Amino acid sequence: MNCVTSASSPSHRVAVRLRHAVFATASASLVLAGGAFGQGDDARFSAWSKVETAAETRAYKEAMRSGAAFDATSRGFLEQIALPQLGLEANRPTIERVRKRLREFLLADIANEKAAEEAGKIFLASMESLAGNDDADPVVRVNAMLLIGELQSADRKPSPAAATVLVTSLSKADLPAAVRIAACVGLARHVEATKGLPEEQKRMADLATPAILSILKQATTPETEVENTWLASRCVSMLPLLGPMSPTTAVEVVRIIGDDSRAINLRVRAAAALAAAAGPDSKVEKVAVIRAIGGLAVTALDRDVAAADRIKLARAYGITDGQPIPGGGPPGGFGSPDGFGMQGGFGMQGDPTGQPLTEQFIPREVCRRAAWRLAVLADSILADDSKRGLALLGGDPAPADRSLAQSLRRAAMDLDATPGEATLRQALTDLKQDLKQDLKPPAPAAVDEKPEPAAARPPAPLRPATS
Repeated sequence: MNCVTSASSPSHRVAVRLRHAVFATASASLVLAGGAFGQGDDARFSAWSKVETAAETRAYKEAMRSGAAFDATSRGFLEQIALPQLGLEANRPTIERVRKRLREFLLADIANEKAAEEAGKIFLASMESLAGNDDADPVVRVNAMLLIGELQSADRKPSPAAATVLVTSLSKADLPAAVRIAACVGLARHVEATKGLPEEQKRMADLATPAILSILKQATTPETEVENTWLASRCVSMLPLLGPMSPTTAVEVVRIIGDDSRAINLRVRAAAALAAAAGPDSKVEKVAVIRAIGGLAVTALDRDVAAADRIKLARAYGITDGQPIPGGGPPGGFGSPDGFGMQGGFGMQGDPTGQPLTEQFIPREVCRRAAWRLAVLADSILADDSKRGLALLGGDPAPADRSLAQSLRRAAMDLDATPGEATLRQALTDLKQDLKQDLKPPAPAAVDEKPEPAAARPPAPLRPATS
């Protein structure tokens, strides 16, 4: 005997009506107990763990799973009981789990597509309001924005409506940096979801590029350097996923590459993004930007060496570790947000060959970071297989461009193989010499001319007699 009840059977319809009645009765009891949640003081909803097992929640889940429409009762449950849980102090220690459960527990298994869309709209509106609430706790605002970035449409893809909110929030300079960073995380998820979908990629590029440009153009101060650098780095990393780079975008990316006030790692990522997304229509001045990349490589190594030299000088004058060195250091040094936050000496580093230990003022971690930077910059100019890179714009790579890429790649490999201070200093010396050779003007072409007649040449200058 078939025990499966069809959706059109009388018993199924009775069950649905009963579930709806339970949901309506539970919601009515909530109103009688004290009005909308937040106006009364119903202890049954004082924490998410209680809400998850409440009768109202079970009734909502059953109604949505059965294909019921999203009505006023459903709306009231989400707006008055469920979604306010993200802002409750009682849920603060587990707010990440609460955020995840709100989405997975209440938006999953909604059989009615229209109901799922309506529920998503309630989530989006509530979280946008909470993220923009200046009176809310910062961690609550951040999690509300993260939840917006995690919302999905019925096809399990990132919600297009959420993308609009994320872009708007990212562009708002008056929002706290942490909230904008959360918006950027969500936007990156939307951008990555367009991979391999040209039409979606174009739509996302039109939507997201203005917000990304607003971040790249944003002025940076010492007080905002950390958050602005993070945002700009994440934004330039999105650009290759948005299709060919427009001339307007390319101008901003090139500006960052050559801006000595910006963090080194950001500038390196900008070079990689430009190489990945720039095309013939991007109007990139190839010669100038490749020379800027070479200069960036030298600057990066130079700052690592300068940071070590400052430490040596401090040691020589007896300055104890941890004290600030007068005058500070250039951006990207060990003590800056782009470095590793270290000051003072780095102690003795062991030598696996058994040689006597030598004091290292440039740690291995810094050497490996330098290797990564040089390798990325080398590929930005011309990849090892000569199939990608800025040097290919407009035709075959020039010998000087190929030579510069090879120099950077060789230095990166040396530093990766032997991550020590001596290797880094030698890489800087060699790279400076290579750049000097590459920048020499070409020798004039030989001209096949007949020598002037002797009578036409000026007389040779008189020279003093030698004794």
